[in-house]
Amino acid sequence: MIRQNEQICLFILSGEHDTLPQAELCAILESENFSYTVKNREKRILVMEVDPEGARRATKRAGLVNQASVVAFESASDEDAILHSLRRIDFSLWVHPGNRFGVKVTRIKREPVEFNVDELQGKIGSVIWQAMEGQVEIGLTSPDVLFLGVINGNRFFFGPHLATRDRKVFSKRRSPLRPFFVPSAIHPKIARVLVNLSRAKPGREFFDPFCGTGGLLLEAAEIGCIPVGFDIDISMLAGSQQNLSHYEVQFYGCVADAREPPIRNGIVKAIAMDPPYGRSSSTRGTTISKLIQASLVSFAPILKSGGFLCLALPLEYFRENMIPSESFIIKEMHTMRIHRSLRRHIVVLERK
Repeated sequence: MIRQNEQICLFILSGEHDTLPQAELCAILESENFSYTVKNREKRILVMEVDPEGARRATKRAGLVNQASVVAFESASDEDAILHSLRRIDFSLWVHPGNRFGVKVTRIKREPVEFNVDELQGKIGSVIWQAMEGQVEIGLTSPDVLFLGVINGNRFFFGPHLATRDRKVFSKRRSPLRPFFVPSAIHPKIARVLVNLSRAKPGREFFDPFCGTGGLLLEAAEIGCIPVGFDIDISMLAGSQQNLSHYEVQFYGCVADAREPPIRNGIVKAIAMDPPYGRSSSTRGTTISKLIQASLVSFAPILKSGGFLCLALPLEYFRENMIPSESFIIKEMHTMRIHRSLRRHIVVLERK
């Protein structure tokens, strides 16, 4: 684990789920070998001690983490307290003569505050400009350094911005926009979360044994993994290949039954899967529960000790006793509402 430059960092999490954003962030840091210590969590705000480079990488890679910044100081969300703390900061750590910097203040909780947020941004900018003796420029257009202020209830956090997740990239890869799709295909953002929960590492193979239309494989490729998939249905496998080729991703896969994976033992470190269910899916004469149980037994030999498997399954099909306890530890479980009639269980397993 990397412990070279740990600092206090703040993450603004997506409000789409209570537990998945933090779980995904921690999984990414673990997969990229960054150590971390969680200091505080309050709804959409997570404060960690972590290398800022790890925080930056994790935010760029995540599906449910919105922003990251270094915490230069924390104070009460009172204008006098904020400006008092601000004047004690050495801004030359981040801003240098000739640089352009910007200031952005955002509120997480839409509670009223006793000051004008836009005016506060201007006052913060003036303090920094004076601290740098006027040798810097102020402006939000292409700044060299962007300072982020975050108001969360009665607390205020301030420091240099590290990264913002690009929310538009997932919508560009939605299932209806691909050459081949089925209505039940998983949303790219959730596919990214499943890949990240499997602790997939850039430059290493990622496996999806129920690859379907290739949604998980595509997201794995987007973070730098080598996507390897198989499916029992040759038409779905061809659809995966068509979709990955459309996005200029090299596809590695074959027709195979997940209960008999064509992979040598002990070479896999990351598996994620969203198995077939619903009217449009085929389980070839078996129940979904039996299919998953048999597949997990077959995956145990090929998954390295310490490797991870992330499974998404409708709540009504999941049973803890389907997991071979002699081979896997349940690392974490989450329940996600997809729509009114469907809730999906997301389970992360670690190979013993």
